[in-house]
Amino acid sequence: MVDRRRSRIVYLLALAILLSAGADAQPFSAFDETIQRVRVSAGRIEIFLMKGLVFERHLPIVINGRLPDASSVAYVLGGTQDSLSFKWKTVARLYAERKVRNILILHKPGITEYSPVLGRNLTNDEWAIGKLKEEGVAAEAVEFVSVPPAIFDTFAETRVISALARSRRVDRLVLVSSTHHTRRVWLSFSHFNTDNAFESYIYGSEERASLSELLLENMKLGFYRYFVFPIDRMRGRFRR
Repeated sequence: MVDRRRSRIVYLLALAILLSAGADAQPFSAFDETIQRVRVSAGRIEIFLMKGLVFERHLPIVINGRLPDASSVAYVLGGTQDSLSFKWKTVARLYAERKVRNILILHKPGITEYSPVLGRNLTNDEWAIGKLKEEGVAAEAVEFVSVPPAIFDTFAETRVISALARSRRVDRLVLVSSTHHTRRVWLSFSHFNTDNAFESYIYGSEERASLSELLLENMKLGFYRYFVFPIDRMRGRFRR
């Protein structure tokens, strides 16, 4: 009931923002004052929207900088280059603190920026390795994982990575995502780890999201909760 009420509020906020964008222009001084009020209101709305999107669960406090002898693997959720740049910093910090030993990254076909050293464009995977090296992560610690294309990319990632972690008997799976995606990511992994085959932890990067991104993410979260998860559970029952 609370989630449905929150969804209605999100839709009303989106409508209010769209309507305010089409408001008639006012005299300059009054317009400046209005802009200031809009900014203050937008800030409050962002805080409200973020509350339902964020969920972080960090690794337990370590002794002498080391975790107990157990397999700790990080998985970095996919995203744009800008988004990944923030995630690299987060996972590199965990690696430097010896909280994770290996890092799984989504394999992304295609090429990116030009490399004067190589005389050609880097592949997306080469770019990722290079950026992680700059952050202090050894190339040997990184492994790329292929995920078949899907309509719900996060859901597809969590399905593949959860199965991989289970097959490799990973003890701790440490997820790294954009902060405003953490709750949807956490719920998705929980969906595939109902038997608690591995311990899950999640960290958000320092990436900032715009108001429109927060509104969209709230809608995605609701869609996952009320459609994607239930439908997948039904499919599982039919397969049995």
